[in-house]
Amino acid sequence: METSMSACAMLTYNNVTPAAWQCGVQFAADHGVQITSNQGSATVSGFTIAWNYNPSGQTVSLQCTDSPFIVPCSLINNFIDSTVQKCLSQNNVALAAMI
Repeated sequence: METSMSACAMLTYNNVTPAAWQCGVQFAADHGVQITSNQGSATVSGFTIAWNYNPSGQTVSLQCTDSPFIVPCSLINNFIDSTVQKCLSQNNVALAAMI
C-alpha cells in the first residue's frame, strides 16, 4: 500500500507574464498535466499539484498538495522552483522581492 504525505509549502511568484505562464503550461503538458484554466489542480503519478495564476496581478501560486511519502517536499519544491525560474528567464522576467 502506497502512503501519501501532507502538502508541501506553497510557492508564490510575481512578475509572471502571460508568456511565462504559457511556458509553465507547456512544461506541465509535456509531463502529462493539462492546465486549461488559471486555477485548479491535477494528479499525475501520485503527485497532486494545485495552481492559481492571477493574470492581472501577474502572480502564480503553486503547491504540491499530495505526493508519495518517499519524495521529500524539499525535492518537489526545488523542482517546481527551477522550472518556474527557467520559464521566467526564457521570457526575460526578473523576480521582484515578495514582501
